[in-house]
Amino acid sequence: MIAALSVACVGVLGFTVAAGTAAVAAPRPANDPISATLSAVPTVEGPITQTVDSHLWSTMQHARVPFDVADRGYVEEEFFLSGTANVYDNAGGELEVVTADVPYVNNILVRRPAQKSDSSGVVLVDILNASNGFPGEDHWRRMSDWAMQEGHTVIGVTSKPIQVDALKNFDAERYADLSWNVEDVERQPIIADPQNPGSFNPFMVVPGAEEGLAWDILTQVGTLLDAKDGRAVLGGQKAKTVLLMGQSQSGVYVNTYATNFHEAVTEANRGPIFDGYLNTVGAVVERPLQQSAQGGFVTVPGSEPALDVPFITVTSEGDAGLFGAATLAEKNLPENRRHWQVPATPHTDLLSPVIPADDQIYQAGRLPNTAVHNQAFRDSLNPYPIEPTVIAAAEALVKWSKTNKDAAASQWFDQTNGALARDDTGNVTGGIRYGLIEHPLGQYLGGVAPGAVYGSVDLISAEEFAAAYGTREAYLAQVAEVDATQIKAGYLTEYGAAYFQNVANLLMDRIGVPAAG
Repeated sequence: MIAALSVACVGVLGFTVAAGTAAVAAPRPANDPISATLSAVPTVEGPITQTVDSHLWSTMQHARVPFDVADRGYVEEEFFLSGTANVYDNAGGELEVVTADVPYVNNILVRRPAQKSDSSGVVLVDILNASNGFPGEDHWRRMSDWAMQEGHTVIGVTSKPIQVDALKNFDAERYADLSWNVEDVERQPIIADPQNPGSFNPFMVVPGAEEGLAWDILTQVGTLLDAKDGRAVLGGQKAKTVLLMGQSQSGVYVNTYATNFHEAVTEANRGPIFDGYLNTVGAVVERPLQQSAQGGFVTVPGSEPALDVPFITVTSEGDAGLFGAATLAEKNLPENRRHWQVPATPHTDLLSPVIPADDQIYQAGRLPNTAVHNQAFRDSLNPYPIEPTVIAAAEALVKWSKTNKDAAASQWFDQTNGALARDDTGNVTGGIRYGLIEHPLGQYLGGVAPGAVYGSVDLISAEEFAAAYGTREAYLAQVAEVDATQIKAGYLTEYGAAYFQNVANLLMDRIGVPAAG
């Protein structure tokens, strides 16, 4: 599955659940040496020069559907951050340093308004997903149009040694200085074989490197944005609200960071450096603070402690097949946490136009998902979107942080005997109910099989559509009526409602419903 659907597999396929529960970090003494690392500001190099022969990884000019962010009044820049990071453990219930002061050099990708006057002051820090073995910009592809429309800055942070290896494959000279090494070992580049895709494991351990450097690296991105030097990466703009986000494996990182580091980092910096957290399709699991010696993606149950900033988890129907329905079950939550569960939605969108083009992925020594070029396969996919919910959650977090206006209440899937409950149409009940599910055009499956990151849809016929809804215009009006109530409730934005209208038109095209007018 990982090899066959490489570019789409942003889920934690084949993850291992370790016994026990995640430890909640205890407060650090004021003179604790860990505090110095948690408040350190990294050194900034950049923006790194781009030429015809050397450009940043994942530039939109080499996306699946290329475009120039300058046409939207944006700039796209890369910076290298350097400093020292600790490797931690939490086996005793609080943070302890396993290896101290490891030098690192990491890259960040910044997309921001070209003019300060166009900046909203909102900075969305995205933990780039490593489940394909390269830095995957999951939230950028979910919300790029909306973010640029709103004037938000999006910063992608490379988060794992396997990604650094991909960057060095992509451009050995440009990325020569990047390092997550804890040992000086000689190693060969990791190259996936297109003729034997099953031989590549994107969850492998990179010899001599350490995944556990991620926590201090993420913290130091936050401290940088809170410092004067942060203006350099923001083009002179000021970061007013900073959210930390992650999808799937990176959502698990968000859970882990918030549980184990938020309180300690807040104390070290005399206030939070992240004003809120967004976990998209990362369920309620965490990972060990240092890497597993045997490789793979090991997880532990999440504890979801109360924080002094808001945290929203957005869950797709497809996550039940990846993490198990039990991890999605309704529970009591601290006042500043929300779970927004969205029926009918797959774990990921295979058809995003803003992921790197196939040739870029091959150049990084990884494997693209070539199945998406087959029109029959594309037409079989379930396009029910989770993007409108993710965007609504981000807006809710910004408002919650700025005005202390609580986000809308948690919404949970209905479950029966440990499985998601379904109605007579075969669709999951409960969760956030948009017009497209309240007036279904068929059965939407979040996953084609357990462990799948994409879903399928079994559409009604044109005759069934006519009998149930009449015309295209009448159907769109019914969807809009439901969605208007969700806008008022806080689960949807005007942008998201327009998104649903586009998806409804797409599905009606597939059914063969006559065009409007």
